[in-house]
Amino acid sequence: MSNNEEQLMELAEIAVGTQNLDEFAQLVLPIIADMMHSDSVFLYIVDSRLPFRHFFQRGFQPEAASEIEKLCAGQFDQVSSQDSPSPVSVSALEALGMAADLVLYPLPAGETCVGLIGLTMQEGAAWTPPALSERLLSLMANTVSRLAEHMKSDQELIHLNTYLTVSSMLAQSLSLHELLEAALYCSMEAVSAEAASVLLLDDEKKNFLFYQVEGPAKPVLMTTTLPADKGIAGSVLQAQQSEVINDVPNDPRYYGKIDSESGFQTRNMIVIPLVAGEEQVGVLEVLNKVDGDSFKEDEHSILLSIAEEIAFAIRNAKVFEYLANTYCRQRQGLGSCKGCSRPLGSWTPCVKYREASI
Repeated sequence: MSNNEEQLMELAEIAVGTQNLDEFAQLVLPIIADMMHSDSVFLYIVDSRLPFRHFFQRGFQPEAASEIEKLCAGQFDQVSSQDSPSPVSVSALEALGMAADLVLYPLPAGETCVGLIGLTMQEGAAWTPPALSERLLSLMANTVSRLAEHMKSDQELIHLNTYLTVSSMLAQSLSLHELLEAALYCSMEAVSAEAASVLLLDDEKKNFLFYQVEGPAKPVLMTTTLPADKGIAGSVLQAQQSEVINDVPNDPRYYGKIDSESGFQTRNMIVIPLVAGEEQVGVLEVLNKVDGDSFKEDEHSILLSIAEEIAFAIRNAKVFEYLANTYCRQRQGLGSCKGCSRPLGSWTPCVKYREASI
């Protein structure tokens, strides 16, 4: 058995044993570089089942890797539109200090193309036998497709579990602060964030109130207000469009006064408008991915459904508060319903009163 065949078998074992793309790329790129006689290699993955495109590389300088990733976006669209995708050669990017050409191999999986394998090819370098290249590319394409399906299923399960957890909590007869506290902790856990907050609009729609805050700044920010037309929160609510912002301090909408007062430095955030039907309620903010990482689109997607549940819980609580103030407390007193020691915090006391009055 030749060395290349042994390496191909090793790749097959890795393909069977790995359960995520990051681990797979880390293990296979050095082997591919050796098999294809290249100093530098990358893997560019595009699959509709994944929330974003993935780029893994070995041997390129950071500046060159960034430019190559941009190059791949255009090349992939061209290659994937072909009936029979074939390798593409790109001239050396001398401005980035690359003396060798790039060769891009498409990864066809069935009728779709799931990405590209790219490598530098020095002039006069030994070329991998075509039969071996085909086996390698087929193995890579099928593995990427399998891992994409696996990751999609995992994300759907996480999404569903998070939604059901928050939904069940918001359906309980708890005070609004207790509900939002639980929902924010759940949101932080779902996306591995350091802090979260719910900003509510006042009745005049002119100011935000930090109604519920979880994280280091909670003692300072609770009940703090800020103009509803300021900052990223104001912009998101006005545009009715959620955003993932991974460089908050350099965003021109950044309202630094809140960080200055609280001592909390916001690095990145997911911001989602809270809208119940057509009524603007406020904004959900989830801040600072742990370990300094960036928030991803799949995490954004998880929070979108949570935000809708939070918005309706707040709206319903406001409706109840209005009814309690204009009817229940006038009829039953300031603290509780007739014959019930439980404070007015849900519909339960009102139901008991109606039953007792029948």
